[in-house]
Amino acid sequence: MSTREPAPDDALLAEIDAELAAEESSRRLASSRTTGAVLLIGGAVAWIAALALLVDKLRLLADPGATLGCDINPFISCGDVMMTWQAEAFGFPNMALGLAGFAVMGSAGSLLLSRAALPRWYRWAVLGGMTFAFAFVHFLAISAIFVIGALCPWCMVVWAMTAPMFFSTLAHVIEEGDLRPPRALTGVLRHWALCTLAWYLLVVVVIFLAFLPQWMGMLGV
Repeated sequence: MSTREPAPDDALLAEIDAELAAEESSRRLASSRTTGAVLLIGGAVAWIAALALLVDKLRLLADPGATLGCDINPFISCGDVMMTWQAEAFGFPNMALGLAGFAVMGSAGSLLLSRAALPRWYRWAVLGGMTFAFAFVHFLAISAIFVIGALCPWCMVVWAMTAPMFFSTLAHVIEEGDLRPPRALTGVLRHWALCTLAWYLLVVVVIFLAFLPQWMGMLGV
């Protein structure tokens, strides 16, 4: 019993599809320059946010009754968040950790932008630092949303900057061949911008649902 030979058009389409797939996999979505720019810009913005938080923290320590510029209403307030134990998870203000960590990541971004030949261990160290930062952001976000019940605007700036820094670093390490997840997962993680947008959407939805009564109260519903 003979099997049907593929038609010439079918073979041509299959060849074109294979070429397109190969081109897509070879296209760098997280090049050294792209990842370096994300780390440098994200690190700078997050560093400024951490500095603003530290200044406000010192102001509150000097005057516990002070009203901060980011204290917008009872559930959008930096002051309510930064006076909790979660704001000093390691025994000192988280802002100090942010100032040091984001400065390091900004420096790493500068090196990547300069196309310096970085050893494999350095890329792993940057990924390790960003993985810790992203995990810590989740701890702080979950604490703020579900435990403290208040949102800190400056903190959310840090959250927003940490996500693309982490996803672009992860994609860069994958494209450099240092990390080899399953092929299907690789195809997803290389699209670090889409991963970042998906994470943003998830956070927005969670915040909306968690604070739905407060939003309704603001609208007078």
